[in-house]
Amino acid sequence: MTPSNVLPWLALVTFGAGWGAMQPANKIAVEGGFEPFGIMVWQGVVTLILAGALAARMGRPKGRAQWAICAQVAVLGTLIPHFASFTAVTHLPAGLVAIILSTIPIFALLMGLALRREVLTTARAAGLGLGFVAMVLIAISRGDVGSGALWAVAVGLVAPLCYALNSTLLAGRGMAGLHPLQAFAGAAVIFLPVSVMAAAVTGQIKGIGADLPSLAVIATAVGHTMIYTGFLWLVTVAGAVFASQTAYLVTGFGIVWSMVLLDERYAPGVWIALALMFLGLTLVRPLRSRLAPDNGARNTVRGASPRG
Repeated sequence: MTPSNVLPWLALVTFGAGWGAMQPANKIAVEGGFEPFGIMVWQGVVTLILAGALAARMGRPKGRAQWAICAQVAVLGTLIPHFASFTAVTHLPAGLVAIILSTIPIFALLMGLALRREVLTTARAAGLGLGFVAMVLIAISRGDVGSGALWAVAVGLVAPLCYALNSTLLAGRGMAGLHPLQAFAGAAVIFLPVSVMAAAVTGQIKGIGADLPSLAVIATAVGHTMIYTGFLWLVTVAGAVFASQTAYLVTGFGIVWSMVLLDERYAPGVWIALALMFLGLTLVRPLRSRLAPDNGARNTVRGASPRG
């Protein structure tokens, strides 16, 4: 294997490990007193600075169509899913939230089937069923999940649903000529003031200090922006099908990081759910996979980025 072929694999593992670490980091933040809108304020600040700087040479979004794409990414890729994830991780172990996020490809397949862009095979139908069973096992594992298991799992599922819908819409309509980084920065222009207003109204604004929860908030914001940028690079050099395999690694690393950093331990039912989810993802994944650019890479980020 040549160095040019090794690099995408190293990037895949690095991005999976980085994104997986964000779930326990989010748990540290909420347990340290940060609330969903308060976290989103600081994420918006960091995203606007970093993504804006990276996209500066490309220019700002222009026209109603491009700003509509930015608004879509802001709402479906950030505001709703981030609020859902931060709320869920307040009541669920971080490792379980990582498993829940791995349902993105399953939701994406269901939407593709509804729009007749995907084909339902026996294997894919089995994968959908396994994913459903995995979620049921998580919901009934009350010893691990704690009180309010069913509603917390339901809230957690809102995030992957939004990510899948955002990807499906972008794949079908395109990005109105926007580079993904432009859309990412433009989305921050929209969701930052909304987050500030929501945090002010709900009393969730919280300053950043030198304590561990504050560092966790900044680390996840910087990490997400940089890793997402790297993910876009990976899509261009290896294709969206290859890059979508990040979903497997995010879930696996999310479990491992949660055990190491938070000392989380899980009942046998949760491990069974993890195994079923991995098997289900294998069955519903795209029917072709190759280490080369594909049409999705040339147009937009298709598939399952764990974060919007």
